Amino acid sequence: MNDFDATPVGHFLPLGGEVPLEVSDAGLMISRGTGRHIAREIPHFVLLFVREGTLHMEEEGRPFELKAGQTLLLWPGRFHRGTQDYAPDLQFYWIHFTLSEKAFEQASVSVPQHSTLMRPDFVNELFRRYLDDLDTGQIDHLGASLYVWMILKEIALVSPASDQRAASILAGRAYTHIRSHFHEKLTASGIAEALGYNPQYLSRAFKQVYNQSITFTIHQVRITYAKKLMLHSNYNIAEVAKLCGFEDAAYFQRIFKQLENTTPLRYQRLRARLRVNG
Repeated sequence: MNDFDATPVGHFLPLGGEVPLEVSDAGLMISRGTGRHIAREIPHFVLLFVREGTLHMEEEGRPFELKAGQTLLLWPGRFHRGTQDYAPDLQFYWIHFTLSEKAFEQASVSVPQHSTLMRPDFVNELFRRYLDDLDTGQIDHLGASLYVWMILKEIALVSPASDQRAASILAGRAYTHIRSHFHEKLTASGIAEALGYNPQYLSRAFKQVYNQSITFTIHQVRITYAKKLMLHSNYNIAEVAKLCGFEDAAYFQRIFKQLENTTPLRYQRLRARLRVNG
């Protein structure tokens, strides 16, 4: 069966084979707020995945800014270095690996050098499990190669050209979620968790598409519904606030004034006079 021997032996299925890459080292870097990435040129690939914060790198003079949920593939034989000191909140995974000639001959995926992941939490879990298995000695050469192959395949799902489309789809899902759940306890991080995405990546995608923050949009949707309730119901201000997802009536009134440049009570009275006069 091609490169794999899968002849059953008794009640067991023996599996073997190879993946056209070899992992040499890996780890998780958690910043202490000092230092920066070393300047060097090495004979293998380096894959970086930022879990939190921002990492500033350069390869052969080309700058890269990696934010949470983004990856960077540094090529062997190319000089790379960090261009800014590590921030205190920075965390990133790294893997060193080499590819065999077979990988280039049988290439089935194209991995972009710098990309924003569609499923950063999934890739984070792959890195975490790989390092856990490495620490406990529960992984062999083939297992390590398969982990990295899966990570590279996931990165290949998003090319630089499709980043904008992916962001647009994700932002649309977030907006739909807000419209459906605005009356509940709702936060940007809660929406990200519900959709299965990194909060920072979701916030960037949403701002890119709608040119406003998720929090502002939550307020906007809630206040729009509040105005409808005040025009077409007999609820008092505290009841309207609660029905729109605000736990505190005073906070509701403050947000209402920020968006509408008037208080809920004045808005309600003005609209009532307009209906009578009309």
